[in-house]
Amino acid sequence: MAVLIVHGGAGAPPEAEHAARQAAVERALETGWAAMDGGVLEAVQAAVRHLEDEPLVNAGVGASLNMDGEVELDAGLMEGTALRAGAVGAVRDVRHPVDLARAVMDDGRHVLLVGAGASRFARERGIETCAPAVFVTDRQRARWAASAADTVGAVARDDEGRTAVAVSTGGMPGKWPGRLGDSPLPGAGFYADDHFGAACGTGVGEGFMRLALCHLAVLMMGRGQTAEQTARAMIGHLASHVQGTGGIIVVDAAGRVGVAHDTPFMAWAHRVG
Repeated sequence: MAVLIVHGGAGAPPEAEHAARQAAVERALETGWAAMDGGVLEAVQAAVRHLEDEPLVNAGVGASLNMDGEVELDAGLMEGTALRAGAVGAVRDVRHPVDLARAVMDDGRHVLLVGAGASRFARERGIETCAPAVFVTDRQRARWAASAADTVGAVARDDEGRTAVAVSTGGMPGKWPGRLGDSPLPGAGFYADDHFGAACGTGVGEGFMRLALCHLAVLMMGRGQTAEQTARAMIGHLASHVQGTGGIIVVDAAGRVGVAHDTPFMAWAHRVG
């Protein structure tokens, strides 16, 4: 059984944006599902890449601005068969950070590249770059002082049990320049292991980092919890142990879906086939 779950970030956006955000996630789901024949990595990468082009979500175009009014983007992805992972952090001139994260993973020498070194790697590998101003929208300028944070992501499992996860984000609005959240950190913001399942988080990343929450979620599924039990337990754990808020999407080794959040809103969608 093949499964793809996509989310557009847990937070508290204006109610007037809810329907548009949900529609953006459903478009990303369609894009990712169309790529599923190429493999689970291709599916999650395609879904997240699509969301990097949706200006209402906090990834790529329309990403949150840091305290200097600039965009710094993080992304990561992982496949659960060989436990390969790739991630980038604090990049300013890479059009689709999830593509660069995939290039880092495929290269295989490193897991995480940040800042200028990540941008140099992108240029050497032919990954599309752009002027940083491309990512800054009038909407995000207006929200510059906001305190919300969200991340976009996708998890997938194919009918042979292979799993994958991908994430992308602009991080927290008003963050200190150079701040990295959980999104580029395997185990914190994302994790996949074919034996147990895959997980992707969204919310204020510091709590996810302190708990290594997505790795914990995958381990709990490996210990017999269902996907839905795990999702609810992880959000409860986040709140009780570090007073954190956010959301999580998971798929277990049997292909069951789990989704939970304790924020006012999280757009998500899934398909099984």
